[in-house]
Amino acid sequence: MSPTGRALLGLLVLLAGTAPRIGGAQATPATRRDLRGASCDYAACALSIAPTWNGLAVVRGVRGQRVANLNFFWPGDVSRALVGSDAAAPGLDSAVAQAKRAVRIRRIGATLTDAGLAVAAAGAVRALSAGRARRSDEILLGAGAAALGLSVPFQFGADGALSRAVWWHNVRYGR
Repeated sequence: MSPTGRALLGLLVLLAGTAPRIGGAQATPATRRDLRGASCDYAACALSIAPTWNGLAVVRGVRGQRVANLNFFWPGDVSRALVGSDAAAPGLDSAVAQAKRAVRIRRIGATLTDAGLAVAAAGAVRALSAGRARRSDEILLGAGAAALGLSVPFQFGADGALSRAVWWHNVRYGR
């Protein structure tokens, strides 16, 4: 037999040996317990992220029930929404760590955003009340705009950490 024929025969044997495993890989989704102790699958209990006017909402299942919100202006802890009732769930520690990281980063971004809006508003009010923009008003407006600009990478960083937290939460519903 030629070398090409042997290679083809070897490939066929390899494929024939893996065929049962490929067919058997399509199992039903894993089921876990949710916060209420009820049986929970990916469609009902997996989390996702939905944008809202004031942040990113963490929503559960295909119905999109809101379970937490990582606010742009005054962020609160969202890690409890990612815990569930299964303390031994795979990825739980990573989900909680990433959620706490998202809140820490968002608080930096929120501080910059809030301060930037306040300083810019003060500069605008001063300029409007004087009927013209003085140098100090321009400095306030510039500082406010700079703080808003600096907040953007922190806001996006928090979004990324929240996305990773949700991914780690959803690992428990995988095979």
